[in-house]
Amino acid sequence: MKLKGVGYVGINSTDVEAWRPFAVDVLGLMPVDAPIGSGASNSLWLKMDRRHWRIAVHPSDHQGLAYVGWELADAASFDAAVKELDANGLAVKIPDESERATRAVKALARFEDPMGHTHELFWGPAVDEFPFVSPQGVSGFVTDGVGLGHVLFNVPSSWEAADFYTKVLGFRLTDWFQWGPNSAVFVHTTPRHHSAAFVDLDLPGGFGLNHFMIEANTLEDVGRAYDRAIDAKLNIVNSLGQHSNDPMISFYVQSPSGFNVEFGCAGLMIDDEATWTPTEWSGRGEIWGHRGVFMDDIQAAKTD
Repeated sequence: MKLKGVGYVGINSTDVEAWRPFAVDVLGLMPVDAPIGSGASNSLWLKMDRRHWRIAVHPSDHQGLAYVGWELADAASFDAAVKELDANGLAVKIPDESERATRAVKALARFEDPMGHTHELFWGPAVDEFPFVSPQGVSGFVTDGVGLGHVLFNVPSSWEAADFYTKVLGFRLTDWFQWGPNSAVFVHTTPRHHSAAFVDLDLPGGFGLNHFMIEANTLEDVGRAYDRAIDAKLNIVNSLGQHSNDPMISFYVQSPSGFNVEFGCAGLMIDDEATWTPTEWSGRGEIWGHRGVFMDDIQAAKTD
């Protein structure tokens, strides 16, 4: 299975309109109409490149992640991937035509990973004739060939989660941190350093999606978004900083659905997969900054 990264993310929200100032006014994403034929005009659809949409917020009676969409290159790759999931004993569902239209893709399949997160496979996403224009002047986002960004899940066992993603979904191990019995494991399926990652710490919010990341073109884009988040009096979960393994420069802000969004730039791209060697990193995981709840908990686990 050769996935092309995170194609899209769907979010559940008890207050969809609370996402509009967060996503549009702070993150600088572009609101767009619902996909043609979807009948989902009560959702918030957000654009960040030439794709019709990348992030959708759906009305729900609960908060959190609805689904993560993983892109495949074509129909043959899609069919082969569905067969692989079936062969591994996963219950794969093929949604009806209305759901496929809602995603604006040519084909769609859905399954759950062993941790209970909902995933979708797809190919053939809709591309618009008009470009992305950020309402806040963000110069653009890094998506070409590497997907929307990454997702990080808090799970009971990072290594068990990584084992499933590598053996069943075709991800490759990038690197990891180990703090006594706890770990953070990073896996990739495109040149992006990681499209998925897992931590098994006692973090606020419990198990599930801890954050998804979007990567802007420039440090100026990140700095201005950081200022907008502060001006909006949002909960900055981790201050501006730089990871040691990416080494992305970013900040983390709490979303209206409770999980966090990482807004960054300058993440590492793996140019030559054949020469990449997975390694263990030591320390807190930061070159500088990223002070706050998430990293403080990692520091505490490291020193216990």
